[in-house]
Amino acid sequence: MRSSNYLRRAKRRYNKSIVDDSTTFSADDQIIGKDTLSSIMDVTITSIERWIRDGMPIKQRGNQYQDWIFDLSAVKQWKADKN
Repeated sequence: MRSSNYLRRAKRRYNKSIVDDSTTFSADDQIIGKDTLSSIMDVTITSIERWIRDGMPIKQRGNQYQDWIFDLSAVKQWKADKN
């Protein structure tokens, strides 16, 4: 039987971000998914969800059938205006 520590590590390996360090994004890009946006902005998914509640611009809301879509330039502008 596997230990719970082994299972935790396996889960972390499986949930590793899809954005690697070699990927570059321009300001005009549309970002698909909260996890990708959180990797780009270097915050947690919880922070992204809080930003959404605070009024962060969204191109398309996600549900179980569709992905979230964000406009990177609008998100960065919103974040700069908020600070």
